[in-house]
Amino acid sequence: MKILINTSILLIILNKLSFPQFYADSSETDSIIELMKIADEHTKQNDPSKGIIKLYSDEEIYHIAKLYYKCYNDNPVGFQKYVNEKHKVWAPIDVVTGKTRLTPWMKVYALKDIISYKYGIPFTEIISCPAFIRARFDSMYHSSIYIPELKSNWSLTNYVFLIEEVLKGNKFFRNGVNCTITFSPNAEAPEPEIVKGKPYLIPITTWVGSEDYKGEISFCPLREEFHIWVMGKPPKTFPIDNEIIKNCDYFGIKDTSWTDFKKYFTDTYLIFE
Repeated sequence: MKILINTSILLIILNKLSFPQFYADSSETDSIIELMKIADEHTKQNDPSKGIIKLYSDEEIYHIAKLYYKCYNDNPVGFQKYVNEKHKVWAPIDVVTGKTRLTPWMKVYALKDIISYKYGIPFTEIISCPAFIRARFDSMYHSSIYIPELKSNWSLTNYVFLIEEVLKGNKFFRNGVNCTITFSPNAEAPEPEIVKGKPYLIPITTWVGSEDYKGEISFCPLREEFHIWVMGKPPKTFPIDNEIIKNCDYFGIKDTSWTDFKKYFTDTYLIFE
């Protein structure tokens, strides 16, 4: 319960800040609508309690993964807002059958599981991370925001990076500009391990928890397993020393040159462009 409360508070915090980076073109792009249609059909056609499980061909799973990629790559804010809007009219019980109904996000996660069974969890996490940037850590500053629900101030750490190269997320970020990533360290999520002046590959994501979202960004966790909250681990960052990128096991490759890594990343994870 404590973890859920802390997560909810973090969403509130991030949505009160204003670092405009991500934005929504539309909440109803073709990819979003088609993915949610498949998610609805998948829910109707599956009943694990009765041993009814729909099997998908490799081509069908590839198509689902491509839609999933496009939802997060092209329009992450619009996608999250679209699913959140569906949640507003969601009813926990089907009045016709009397059965419990999955929430819209649970339907999306059901498709996420299908992708991960085929391609692995790291692949699924990477394609759903809206942006990967090579950035040099410049500075950080601390701030706080008053949380009425707690009747106290909540500490924030703001990391300022100079973007050197955008590996994924060119629609939202560009080289040569600063971006500020806000983080709220706590026992469940310690601060990332980064050194001033050093370049890193940083996975970044967006949070949408309210109607007044202004493009806030945070570190993307890149989980190693689903359905389990892994506590005590800082966000993943990948340092670059003398043009050698480190900690690359998560990507399925050994530490290598930045040039070779870019080609590998493009060939492996940007296949749905």
